Amino acid sequence: MTHTAANGQPPMVFDSFVAKNRTAYVRWAYTRLGSLEDSRDAVNEAFLRLYRRWNDALASASTDAYAWKILHDTVVDALRTRDRNPCSGGGLAFEPHVRPIAGIPDREIDQVPLRMELHKAISELSQQQQKCVTLHYLLGCPVTEVAHVTGLAVSTVHSHLSSARTALAKAMGEEGTVPDHEKGDH
Repeated sequence: MTHTAANGQPPMVFDSFVAKNRTAYVRWAYTRLGSLEDSRDAVNEAFLRLYRRWNDALASASTDAYAWKILHDTVVDALRTRDRNPCSGGGLAFEPHVRPIAGIPDREIDQVPLRMELHKAISELSQQQQKCVTLHYLLGCPVTEVAHVTGLAVSTVHSHLSSARTALAKAMGEEGTVPDHEKGDH
């Protein structure tokens, strides 16, 4: 392999790429897998797959988009392995008899059905819209970073976000105007 240093270690650029992206990748995988342990495993597997194809990634039009595709495929593989049954957002901690013991505030509990409805609505968006919405709104990435990571043009990301907001508002029964802070550059 030509992407290893003389001492057999991965080159610093790969290490830097991993260090820069690991947290965001785990956070995104968690939105799909619902388990921090599964998310970390999937991300580690994705980085291993990327390492094996690092020269191809560097030669591609966008290393970030290439890596993102590998991460996405790895998470899909993980979901297939466990029969496409993502973990629920609720879990035992949200059972009424566990609330007082777990110390979870009632307002957090009361929002669980809304959050689950939102995640269901997001899952019904197109794959590109799901990526853009998850990265921008759930993980807080700026539109320019979403574009860089996904390999899309900034204008395309804006278009996907706009279409997704409209679809989500309809799905959530909140059709109307887009708030001012959602318009324009993000």
